Amino acid sequence: MNISEAARSSGLSVDTIRFYERREVLPRPPRSANGYRSYSREHIATLSLAARLRELALPLDEIASILRVAHDATCGELRDALSGTVAGALGRIDDRIAGLRQTRASLSTLRRGLDRMTPDSERVAGLAPCECVRMVGELPRAGG
Repeated sequence: MNISEAARSSGLSVDTIRFYERREVLPRPPRSANGYRSYSREHIATLSLAARLRELALPLDEIASILRVAHDATCGELRDALSGTVAGALGRIDDRIAGLRQTRASLSTLRRGLDRMTPDSERVAGLAPCECVRMVGELPRAGG
């Protein structure tokens, strides 16, 4: 089948398939006599796996590694590769969630402080920072 049919079958766009092939995420299929790429059912399965792994926000280099294992290894080896990759992805997500929670807590603290300010809050221009600026400066730093 040609690249357009492969795209429809796999859920990837033609441009994405070409990009993945250039980046060596996917193996390049053989070309037919007319020079067009010729995709087999195996290629479609690989393309579909790549599409699903990308939906899970895995980096392309990790997807490429998994696809190489998928082509050249046993199911157990693929399971091990996927397990390691998934563990790493979960760790990165947990780190992002922790950072977002800290950012949310800081923003909530700032919002409560701003809500307590009255319209006539005073500041001396050039001598003391506005209460808003002071509150932002006192917030804990995200990730540290």
